[in-house]
Amino acid sequence: MSLNLVIYKIGRTSQQVEPLGNLQAVTDALNGAFIDLEWQSPVTAALPVDLDGGFRVKLTMQGGKVQDVYTDAGANHIRQFAGLCNRQGWRMADAQEKEDFDVNDPQKLYLEQSAQGAMHPVHGRATAPLHGQRPASATAQILKWGILFLFAAGLIAFGVYLWRRFGG
Repeated sequence: MSLNLVIYKIGRTSQQVEPLGNLQAVTDALNGAFIDLEWQSPVTAALPVDLDGGFRVKLTMQGGKVQDVYTDAGANHIRQFAGLCNRQGWRMADAQEKEDFDVNDPQKLYLEQSAQGAMHPVHGRATAPLHGQRPASATAQILKWGILFLFAAGLIAFGVYLWRRFGG
């Protein structure tokens, strides 16, 4: 199972987010945790698929500092990411559900979500500040209604065409 993770750092208060560090320090930390990581650019890397399913990472840069790390890592790599976050003082969250993983017991949230049959929020957990991202369910609702609207507009246009062509 693939998880969309975001790695970030809490500021002085839990409402603030600060950069993870400079590019070299963050890439060194990632390379230390995943020795087979292959960098396609300074901010994107991948672990080959044949290594426990593999994954991709993308670093978000702003002002010369790495703000976040996004990854589609599988459950096979959750402990390595948690160990990395624990060593660096970073946090790790499920990017879709905006739920923090306990870096000391990262399997706990994953197992709780798996037991529910789907990725649903676990009550009582702090949420990750994901820079104003809309929850996946809201995006899906907007997309569904947009497609429905386009379908209805197409039907109306087709009806007008038929009426003008054959009936009017």
